[in-house]
Amino acid sequence: MEKLEAIIASCKHGISCVASVYDVTDATFRSWIRRFCEDLTERLRAPANRHRKSILNDKDRAVIADLVGKNPQLTGGVLCRKVLEICGKKVSPATMYRELVRIGYSHITPRPQHYKQDKEKVAAFKKTSTKL
Repeated sequence: MEKLEAIIASCKHGISCVASVYDVTDATFRSWIRRFCEDLTERLRAPANRHRKSILNDKDRAVIADLVGKNPQLTGGVLCRKVLEICGKKVSPATMYRELVRIGYSHITPRPQHYKQDKEKVAAFKKTSTKL
């Protein structure tokens, strides 16, 4: 915990010195010390809900799940365009892939094939190869 280390360091180096190192004001640093002295160490931690909220809600996720259920071959970019058309919300492909994982889908891509690979030979090899 960074704040607790700062409070400990202030005993040796002083409040003003440690506050300038951590780039906070003396008043902010004194409030950290006051909270620690009041045995409110859990208030020294940042709240858990400090992240940016998603613009997609459960209804939008249901639309995405329905689209993927109908056609699992859709890419992230295509899904973004369809969500923009249906829901009116613009999201990036990275956000779309995060939402797919949140819904329970995973992004699986096929193994790349060499451009010189002969498909007929591969099919014949699959038929004649023995399983271990």
